[in-house]
Amino acid sequence: MKQRHSLYLFILFFAILPGCETNDKTNQDINNVQSGNQNAETEVSQNANASTDSLNLKQRTGIPFQIIEASQDTLPLLTIMANLEQNMAVVQAGIWRGDYQTISKAANAMVDHSKISSREVQKIRDILGEQGLKGFVTADSIWHSKAKELAQIANEEKMEPIVNGTMELIQRCASCHMKYRTPLRDSPKWLER
Repeated sequence: MKQRHSLYLFILFFAILPGCETNDKTNQDINNVQSGNQNAETEVSQNANASTDSLNLKQRTGIPFQIIEASQDTLPLLTIMANLEQNMAVVQAGIWRGDYQTISKAANAMVDHSKISSREVQKIRDILGEQGLKGFVTADSIWHSKAKELAQIANEEKMEPIVNGTMELIQRCASCHMKYRTPLRDSPKWLER
């Protein structure tokens, strides 16, 4: 339990908060709402409704939050992981903004990510062995079911379970990376074409 809170604080301070700076427009909106300006409240509400637009998120935060959809082609494992990382960042942005639709879309994009090529699956088998590959596939399968649960919870608009589900996904990512990434990355076989 203590590790979960430490991981959450680490993510909060080093991954999420640096992207949560407000721009002059947002500061102006906040000041207008505080002064009781009814028109400003409407404008802020409209801006909040548009938060699913990735361009709007970029303008408000300077961070390009864009959901990466799966392609029909197979992709290298590293590309898949980079896309998952970006979609996880979109989930976290959705959490900060209370944008359940964005959370759901990003979680579904994670579930439906592109597949690893059979050539890379064979490399994973060669490096990790048959049991290592089975462990990798099992970890991936569990992760997918948890991402699917997250998308469903987002549709129910329940923030606490969304945060808990996101934290579990992050823990599963870190656990899998600790167990499998180093052996794969350090193997000369992984770099073979």
